[in-house]
Amino acid sequence: MNSNTHVGIIGAGIVGVSSALWLQHKGFKVTLIDGNQPGSITSSGNACTIADYGCVPVNDPGLVKRLPQLMFGKNSPLSFDPWYAITHLPWMLSFLRNCQPSRVQTTINALGSILKDANDGLDPLIDITRTHDLFATNGCIYVYQNQQGFDSARAGNQARADQGVTFSELGKTDIHDLEPNLAPIFEKGLLFRNARQVLNPQSLVTRFFQHFIDSGGTYKNDHAREIIDNSTGLQVILHNGEKLAVDKTLVSCGAFSKQIAGCEASSLPLETERGYHIQYTGHQHLINRPIAWAEAGFYATPMNLGLRFAGTVEIAGLSDKKNSENLAYLSRMSRKMLNLPKQYDSDWLGYRPTLPDSLPVIGQSTTSKNIYFAFGHQHIGLTLAGISGKLVSELIAGEPLSSNIEPFRPDRF
Repeated sequence: MNSNTHVGIIGAGIVGVSSALWLQHKGFKVTLIDGNQPGSITSSGNACTIADYGCVPVNDPGLVKRLPQLMFGKNSPLSFDPWYAITHLPWMLSFLRNCQPSRVQTTINALGSILKDANDGLDPLIDITRTHDLFATNGCIYVYQNQQGFDSARAGNQARADQGVTFSELGKTDIHDLEPNLAPIFEKGLLFRNARQVLNPQSLVTRFFQHFIDSGGTYKNDHAREIIDNSTGLQVILHNGEKLAVDKTLVSCGAFSKQIAGCEASSLPLETERGYHIQYTGHQHLINRPIAWAEAGFYATPMNLGLRFAGTVEIAGLSDKKNSENLAYLSRMSRKMLNLPKQYDSDWLGYRPTLPDSLPVIGQSTTSKNIYFAFGHQHIGLTLAGISGKLVSELIAGEPLSSNIEPFRPDRF
């Protein structure tokens, strides 16, 4: 019934490709648009976790009190470009306002609700693309160096439990029994026993994308510049000047979504949390599952090709150079955790798309009935990609929605 409706999707990261598969599954004609290799920008470098426990946002009521230490401490996972922060002060203030307890609870409730449905969006895609071999279910551990760090996270962990997330507390002996190669510096921990991980996120997007192409999808290897919606129909203008005629458009290019002219995305308070990773080839055998060092702000994740340390938050622009201090921090802290070489084998910088309330934008534009959005998934884009794609496909098909998207509406700002 949808075979005559042509949907153009701007952005071929994990959210865009997942949306393409869901729309294709419902019978739509779909064209993916991206000037980069699918999945090669932000989607390829994440911590590889399906974080269905990730309902606690970066905003939290204690952040304002800890901000000076985080901003100026030597061993801090937070860094920032002062000029960028000053020139984006309204966003920074809005982010801090969303650290108020009532607003944080609203965010937790919204994320908790959609995370409960995350696997309903992801699992069908794994089935149709036959990518089960790229997933492992060995659980995930959060570790804390001392009781004080554990106690400071208690409110957030209780919020997880209130959202139905199950986990068990770990002591020092439990941590050693589960991860004997981990340095004995952690006193407390949490075990999310049923947590899954991806073994190679780039391979996942590549195989999703290849299934999309093999099933009749179209790919335009160019960046979109503008969307024009007028009496003659909807057009996506590419950088090479091509005008692609479509019936509907989905903007899902993460932190770059704001650069698409002619749609509401350009006016939304979307900014960039830059994240980093370093990787040690062949050292994945040192741990059995993803381990998040909670106070240090990063994950250690065993992958097919090596051991990845991914995380940190840098407030800076899309065009700013890579920050060597962030990489040095990850290198230094990774060697505190495990017996590793002094030099890592590769590093990466990525761009988390973040709104000041730490919630994504999922829904229909308020300025055009033919334009839809799915971006701003901050730290949990890999986790929410499948359900976001499913919801977008239901919206465009005019079907009942399988999850409540009211908290994610574009006009909430």
